[in-house]
Amino acid sequence: MSGEHYSAFIKEAFIDPIRSVLIVDDDYPTFDEVLDAQLSSSQGGAKPSAKAWSKNPERIKKVIARFRDPKHPLLVDIHDGTNVPAGAESKIAAHLHQSDLLVLDYQLDKSKPNDGSMAFEIIRSLMRNDHFNLVAVHTSEDIDQVFRNTLIAALPPSGCVQADADAVKANELLAECEDTIEGSYDRIRASIDVDAYLFARQNPDKYMRAIGKGQAPFTAFKDACDALEWPNPDRKIVVAYLLAEVESRLMPRMNPNPAPGLVWSDGPVKYIKSDSVFVSFSAKGDEGNLLEDLLLALSTWCPRPSRLFLAKLRAEMDEYGAIAQGAALESRFALAHWYRRLLSSEGSERQWYIDDSVARHSEQLMNGILPRVAAFAKRLVETEAKLASADETTKAHFGVDFQKLDEMLRAEREHNALVSTTTPTGWHLTTGHVFEVENKIWVCVSPACDMVPGQLSSSRREAFGERLPFMAVCLTETKKGKILDAQSNRYLFLPLNGTVTSFCFNDPSDDASAPVWHTLYAEKRGVFEADGLGFTVCMTECDGDALVQKNRPARVVAQLRYEYALNFVQKLGGSMTRIGLDFVGRKEK
Repeated sequence: MSGEHYSAFIKEAFIDPIRSVLIVDDDYPTFDEVLDAQLSSSQGGAKPSAKAWSKNPERIKKVIARFRDPKHPLLVDIHDGTNVPAGAESKIAAHLHQSDLLVLDYQLDKSKPNDGSMAFEIIRSLMRNDHFNLVAVHTSEDIDQVFRNTLIAALPPSGCVQADADAVKANELLAECEDTIEGSYDRIRASIDVDAYLFARQNPDKYMRAIGKGQAPFTAFKDACDALEWPNPDRKIVVAYLLAEVESRLMPRMNPNPAPGLVWSDGPVKYIKSDSVFVSFSAKGDEGNLLEDLLLALSTWCPRPSRLFLAKLRAEMDEYGAIAQGAALESRFALAHWYRRLLSSEGSERQWYIDDSVARHSEQLMNGILPRVAAFAKRLVETEAKLASADETTKAHFGVDFQKLDEMLRAEREHNALVSTTTPTGWHLTTGHVFEVENKIWVCVSPACDMVPGQLSSSRREAFGERLPFMAVCLTETKKGKILDAQSNRYLFLPLNGTVTSFCFNDPSDDASAPVWHTLYAEKRGVFEADGLGFTVCMTECDGDALVQKNRPARVVAQLRYEYALNFVQKLGGSMTRIGLDFVGRKEK
């Protein structure tokens, strides 16, 4: 849903925060080169530069001048790439996060015409770092070919090599087709080319449908298959085999490392995006503005509003983080108390205080940043609310149709999971940790103050040794697709194995039922094992007529936010203190 209004917010979140530009291009003059030329000139022996800028400096000057607009002046640095040996671009890329925008020449090695391998190495290196990098590939070559080559260099292999049986069947079909219609063998093989491969990679769930409809780039393939009267299963086997052949030819040029979040657009405005890189493409011969080309590519990508919020948060942190940090450090006596407590504690108690202190410092810092992000979000929401209905706008941005019951229910469940849970953290078991023991899901509902290993009383240590007693409720999974009364204070929505699963705190069929709770014992005082989230739990079980205690491996799989965990602690306490058990009465029919 990229319109003029939305592009303005994209510009504010991604373009306006740019403060520095690094140009990597062997056509551009470096500061060293300019100074050397001046020194040579003063000594009467100036030599003309062999670079393109010396023959047409006006074009280079215009590019740099656009980065130095009085309204948005940027710091510009230049690296010509010529004094860096092959394979060393990764050393440059390791420091590129210090520049907000990288302008990258496609052909850095003029001795190899149409070769972008040095630029590919830089982009791959950026894809492996932890920073989000904006890259504008600037080229005098054909944009379509540059984009395709860059995309192939960014793509990791898909591993779509076919099983031997499919390869045998595909070769049989291809061999027989020539006997049926002369020339069909060559036509079918030629119809599955690099464009077809890239389309299949971009649309793995839709490319067979495109073949069935005869859409580009599979029109010639469908026509050849129709002439041979091949059924759909045979077409699927052959196209998969030929796509694997194309990949095997491209393999030496592809990215050996995975690139998470890789998407691209090969339309009129082209871009490539991974989790850490956004790449736009601009022609050197144009009089266009590289920042405008970048904004157009970002608008074509059309990042969702949530991403704009986070991009704005990063920008505000860079811009105003120092001011917010100063405000967060004003409470000198409180900060002194926190740090004194850190110094005075030791062992697991110190670790607990460190975690608490870091969380409080982070909260203080964010309090100074979030109002600015909230103001940005408010302007975006109020602008879009005037243009279309909430359902229409949401569908355009996220592809979620709230008019469809299944999509609405999924959205509600994912919302419930997001607001009530967080990524499991910590170094010991605590309130709200959801853990799995032998395919059963439990939630720890003991108060947090009773779960700190270093704060156990001497009497508890004498009674239980290295075991930490705690209370846990065994959760009951609800039926899939069942509409739940989420506000009834009985349900948990947990992100498990890539999907949201709903559980009930007690019996789902009886809202007045008591939860199934046990007193369990965590070995090593609940401290997690070296892998991070595993621990051993001692459980009381029935063995014939006797009760025995057995150790079971357990692992934390989710964590409730504290306010939600506290709610269930109180709910368990309420179920244990009910009165009126001797009352009589009747239920309404």
